[in-house]
Amino acid sequence: MSTTIPTAITTEQRRAVCRALGLPAALVFDLRLHARDGVQVSLYVLDREGRKVAHGEQPLTATVHIPLAEEVITRDAA
Repeated sequence: MSTTIPTAITTEQRRAVCRALGLPAALVFDLRLHARDGVQVSLYVLDREGRKVAHGEQPLTATVHIPLAEEVITRDAA
């Protein structure tokens, strides 16, 4: 069985990834999925009025690590 690697992703696919991870797509600056370590995501920092904060010529971001956790599957006893 061969695997085809996509050459690009659509904006909707990017939004779907963010939704699946519970992240606000509009605030995601960078997202990296590590197969064994979880997710590292950089989010835009907003001011009190909801505007992106700049640091010089670049947007200010905050990077968060979301660790990988084992999925627990429960079976319905009913």
